[in-house]
Amino acid sequence: MTELLAIETSSEACSVALHCEGGVRVFFKHAPMGHAELLLPAIRSLLSESGRKLESPDAIAFGRGPGSFTSLRIGIGVVQGLAWGAGLPVVPISSLAAVAQDAADSSDSGFPAVCVATDARMQEVYTANYNLGEDGIVMLSGEERVCEPAAVSAPAPGPFIAAGNGFERFPELEALASQAAVCMPQLQPRAETVCRLALDWLSRNEALPAHMAQPVYVRNDVAKKPGQG
Repeated sequence: MTELLAIETSSEACSVALHCEGGVRVFFKHAPMGHAELLLPAIRSLLSESGRKLESPDAIAFGRGPGSFTSLRIGIGVVQGLAWGAGLPVVPISSLAAVAQDAADSSDSGFPAVCVATDARMQEVYTANYNLGEDGIVMLSGEERVCEPAAVSAPAPGPFIAAGNGFERFPELEALASQAAVCMPQLQPRAETVCRLALDWLSRNEALPAHMAQPVYVRNDVAKKPGQG
């Protein structure tokens, strides 16, 4: 059975999960600016509680973003260091997909699509649309992008879930939220969901070498403000 350590730091929450022996141990704390202090102790605690060493998992899965530049750098720096030190491969998972998967799992009605919008600062959002596969795993429809809130678009016609904190932080998204069958603005990417998506990814792919643990920012210029060329 595949064992995974998962790390997710793309949002204001610090999240770690250890998938082993058919179960998942989880650390999750909403702690803006607290990732650097919380991450390594949380990893050590989960490994210790389960009687595992850092070398025990088969791979380290991580939320690759998009998300907060600072917290992503912290998390992926830790992933790289741990993977190099323990000789473990890595599995990159979209942080937006983790939100979409949680939304799909949280809905009892099996809505076929999810629209994710998360706060990207600078009056923009990270957004992507997902369809729910027959196996219950979300699949990206189109591309991940960063845009003004008013430019977020709904999935193809039909019922959908709106998910992510963009739907509670930007008035421009109220109309789209009202069109959704369900709106879940409270959802943040979580490491246990990264684990689930990583296990699905590994069913079709090989884990990657440690040096390929890289963030996906989507926004190319951190310093650029909306309207600047």
